[in-house]
Amino acid sequence: MRKKRRIVIYLFVLALLAGMSVIWILGRKAENPEQNNTETVSGNMEVHFLDAGQGDSILVRSENENLLIDAGTNEDEEMVVSYLKEQGVEKLDYVIATHPHIDHIGGMDAVIETFSVGTCFLPEETYDTESFQEVLTALDEADVKIRHPEFMENYEIGSGRFVFITPDSEKQYEDINDSSLGIRLTNGAHSFLLCGDISQRIEKEILKSGISIRSDVMKLNHHGSRDANSWKFLKAASPSFVVITCGTRNEFGHPHEKVMKRVEKLGAGVFRTDLQGTIVFESDGETLKCSTGPEEGSRK
Repeated sequence: MRKKRRIVIYLFVLALLAGMSVIWILGRKAENPEQNNTETVSGNMEVHFLDAGQGDSILVRSENENLLIDAGTNEDEEMVVSYLKEQGVEKLDYVIATHPHIDHIGGMDAVIETFSVGTCFLPEETYDTESFQEVLTALDEADVKIRHPEFMENYEIGSGRFVFITPDSEKQYEDINDSSLGIRLTNGAHSFLLCGDISQRIEKEILKSGISIRSDVMKLNHHGSRDANSWKFLKAASPSFVVITCGTRNEFGHPHEKVMKRVEKLGAGVFRTDLQGTIVFESDGETLKCSTGPEEGSRK
């Protein structure tokens, strides 16, 4: 009897340790069969969604190459710089400032002043604010190459690749959020959709263009705002998981209840920086892992 009890306790401990694992295996391959036919198995890639409150900052690492998408607010600059240093980043091969709003480019000047930067992608849209001018000054003083990317312009990053999917980076938009540079990032069978703060108007343009947006992981547009993330766009992207970057109890009501109902209908697992802090996905081209599990009740 004692022997059986010891066996039961041993099995319970093993199960407990397995449940406490800090890495969650989310899936072995992408949902999109077209991707599996066109993409080859690649090396390792990490996608870090930093906890920048109501701001955005995403670090992509692959084969000793680095891409930073946005850098949070002015108040986030020390956190973003420290996080990059903790990850061992010394050079940023690419930087994308999706659009000139302060919650996306506030900390970018500090990043440019601290790290060597290869190419910085900016929309043509300008913004007459002190923060935006500081970014332009930092780019000029560091002699960083600036590009206003064209639709479907693409680049390699380590074992992966990213393509710009927003139709026109040179167009002047009434809503500056609509000037956001959006990309689809791929590594082997896995893909990530990262489109800044675009609204449903730009989502329609992207869908009309015919470019593939099918992705395993999608950062909800505009922090989960109700003016974005239409059902048609979400269905076309068909993500297994969505990430919401927003501040705790933020004044904007992000993510919006209607958007979350669409995500629930989609059946996607939900990750939130306001509830879970910084979220890190890791892909080796076949297996997708995450530093934490989806929010309870939202697993696909």
